[in-house]
Amino acid sequence: MSKIKKEITAFLFFLTLAVLLGLAVKSSIDIIKETQTPKVGGLDIQFENGTTESEVKTILENYNMTVNYTTDYDSDYMIKRDYINLGQDKRTDIMNELRKDENFTYHTEIKKGNYSIIMLPEKFIPNNRSLTTLEKNNLQLKKSINCYIHLGDESKYWIPERDALRIKKELEKNEKVLTVGFGYIEY
Repeated sequence: MSKIKKEITAFLFFLTLAVLLGLAVKSSIDIIKETQTPKVGGLDIQFENGTTESEVKTILENYNMTVNYTTDYDSDYMIKRDYINLGQDKRTDIMNELRKDENFTYHTEIKKGNYSIIMLPEKFIPNNRSLTTLEKNNLQLKKSINCYIHLGDESKYWIPERDALRIKKELEKNEKVLTVGFGYIEY
């Protein structure tokens, strides 16, 4: 075998090794990325009081969920939280009055159009002062309807967090949706 043929053979041999090594490294990186991607196995959604199961199904059908899902209506995965609807015109006065209550340590506020939804703390127990404040301002204390959405089917029981964030953003635009949380899974 001539010297040139040996050099070409050696070059092709090392080129083949480099390509195989590159493919192995790429596959390893893809596997690492896949295992490091946060996986969402379900959505915890709190709906307004009075939202029916058929309304929940209709709301969910209007969004691109990217995978199959099942709905656990009025689930006990999350604690049902009390909430009140406040018009923006009375919001500051009522919130200042409610903050005087020792049970009212923090809250979540969700702005929807010209009103706010005040999600009360999970351990909030209304006392005479808070009930009087609500009654005086013609406000009702309501309980949320909790639904857990199990994502996936036989082949895949999760969606990437980026897809879940998109779905959350879309769902929270709906008037009947109060909050959306994620049920993360780990592998």
